[in-house]
This record gives sequence, structure tokens and C-alpha cells, in this order.
Amino acid sequence: MVKFLKMLSISVREGTATRKYPFESPLVTPEFRGKIEVDPVKCVGCGACTRICPPKALTISYEGDEATLKYFVGKCIFCGMCAYVCPQKAITVSREFELATWELGDLYNEVVHTTVKCGICGKSFTTVKLIKEVERRIENKVPEDLLEVCPECRKKLTARKIGSKVVGVSGE
Repeated sequence: MVKFLKMLSISVREGTATRKYPFESPLVTPEFRGKIEVDPVKCVGCGACTRICPPKALTISYEGDEATLKYFVGKCIFCGMCAYVCPQKAITVSREFELATWELGDLYNEVVHTTVKCGICGKSFTTVKLIKEVERRIENKVPEDLLEVCPECRKKLTARKIGSKVVGVSGE
């Protein structure tokens, strides 16, 4: 009983420690991490964010001529790793935390990209924006025809080139 009276006297002296939310504005510090926002103009669809996301709230899927980056707020743990790893700085972490909704569809955000088809097998494998960004960064150091070939076909091409060089060297 003595402990209770002591605590009561401290709480009366100190006053209220909580805010009367939603009637008062919430205390949101600058370090607070909320919902992420993806800038569709900056995003190239590289998928780095999807590989680093612990709960897989970010996914990328290829269907037809489109690659869709999907963000599901319901899975997000608001760690900010996606924003940290994004090479284009297309993802920012907002301070928005009031995310309750009646519609499940409101928890999804999508960025749609046009895809590039492999010059050999015809399979969609990356986005047009990503190819352009790679071309800009490497400044023509790689033959352009290799940029428009999927990884599987590129492995086969490389193996053939190495194989032909090995045969050419051993045949001399």
C-alpha cells in the first residue's frame, strides 16, 4: 500500500505523460520511420529493394511486357532497408503511420515498368529503364547486344566464346 501511495504522489506531481491522441497531435520524432514511398520516375525496377526486404513487403513480378514492383504496407516492418539500398534513391521513408483502412487494396502500391525481351529467347528479363541506366553508367564499355540478352542466354554465349578460344588455343 505504501508503494502505491508513493507512485500516486509521483504521478500527481509529474502530471500526464501521454498525449490525448487523436485530439492532440502525436509526438513523431525526426527518427520515426513510417510507410515508404516509391518515386515511379526515379525507380528503374532493379529489384534491389525486393532482395533486401526482410518480410518481403516489396516484390517484383514479370507478366507479359510489364514488370510490376508491388509494395504491401500490411507486411512492412518499417525498417527502411529498402530506402538504404536503393541505388536510384527512389524510395523514401515517410513519417506517415496512420495506415488503417477498410479496403485491403488501399494497402498496396504499385510501380509498373515496361520490360525488355531477350534478343535470343524472347523472355522478359529486365526493365527498359534499367537497361538505359546501365548504358549511362558503363559508357559503352560492354557490347550493346549483351545488355539485351537474359542472364541464362548470356551464360551460354559466354561459354561458347570461352569454349571456342580454348579449342583455338589447344589446336595451335
